[in-house]
Amino acid sequence: MKIEAEQKRFVDLVEAATGSKFRPANKLTILQNGDQIFPAMLAAIRSAKHSIGFTTYVYWSSDIASQFADALSERARAGVKVRLLVDAVGGAVMNARTVWQLERAGVRVAWFRPLRWPYMRKLNNRTHRKVLVVDTKHGFCGGVGIADEWAGNADTPNHFRETHAQITGPAIADLFASFAENWQEATGERLGLMPQPADAGTIAIHTASSTAGTPPTVMERLFQAVITAAQHRLWITTAYFVPSDRLCDALSEAVARSVDVRLLTNGPLTNHRITRWAGRASYARLLGAGVKIYEYQGTVLHSKVLTVDGAWGTIGSANVDDRSLVLNDELNISFTDLDLIGQLDRQFEIDTQRAREIRPSEWPGRPLPGRLAESGASLFRHQL
Repeated sequence: MKIEAEQKRFVDLVEAATGSKFRPANKLTILQNGDQIFPAMLAAIRSAKHSIGFTTYVYWSSDIASQFADALSERARAGVKVRLLVDAVGGAVMNARTVWQLERAGVRVAWFRPLRWPYMRKLNNRTHRKVLVVDTKHGFCGGVGIADEWAGNADTPNHFRETHAQITGPAIADLFASFAENWQEATGERLGLMPQPADAGTIAIHTASSTAGTPPTVMERLFQAVITAAQHRLWITTAYFVPSDRLCDALSEAVARSVDVRLLTNGPLTNHRITRWAGRASYARLLGAGVKIYEYQGTVLHSKVLTVDGAWGTIGSANVDDRSLVLNDELNISFTDLDLIGQLDRQFEIDTQRAREIRPSEWPGRPLPGRLAESGASLFRHQL
């Protein structure tokens, strides 16, 4: 009975913080790494009968990018309405031949806020959402990019560690609404509401679709609320960790309430070295407060997962930094299903076994060049 009360507490909290509701009757599958993520996404695309809406930040020239292009092109030639939206910064190195192939097949390709005069005021605000909606049957969201770096099983330095989600059920409508919002800005085409997806399971899913604007954004409110509400356990996995002073305070206060606060983020293998330096500038404060910090080893960590008290969890595109919480368009889903949260917590324990814990006693003795890099990078933390 106690855990049910905890679950309801988080449902009420999240809905109040974001202004949107949980949708019941879904099926949700957690996918780990490219070996699980890409086959599921490609199978869904190949099954499309009516429409595909796909937005991504990264679409880099690669074998997996070619596989997606082939699958999208084949469906477009079969009469399916295929819309692909790529962020103009994240997808800047997308192969021109791939774009030509897609458009020739009938795929409508659009760019979010290209580097042109009409968008100059918002050039710093990107869409970092990763959303795929196929008909009314399949929805995907999380952190994956369309590039070979996300292939494999995170078992080599070249293959990222990632977490993604596959959804069937009414919550797909919220993913579609997020796609439609960005699509309308990029193209002027208003897609309207999708037909209501059929009930598919027993899991209630909340979608936080955050848009850059007057702070605090939806995502910032969500993260701040659940961190402040934690009573027992707060486990955070984030690719990029550059916390604001307010978030540092919230994490420190959680430890003071006897909450087990653990943070897992990137180690020396990272694709954003300056961001890592800026985040490390906050370690002394957090370690001093009692936060346990782990840096992932072996490959790039790209997952964005947070669980609280074993009663609430979230997966999505948002990192714990101002780039995600303030500047970019992001999308996270959350849920209170105990089995799914247990899966995420077990994965967190597996991931920390591949990580190095930063010890408070060792931190002051780190090399001087690193300390200087951290101090310099921290000057730009609100843009990282």
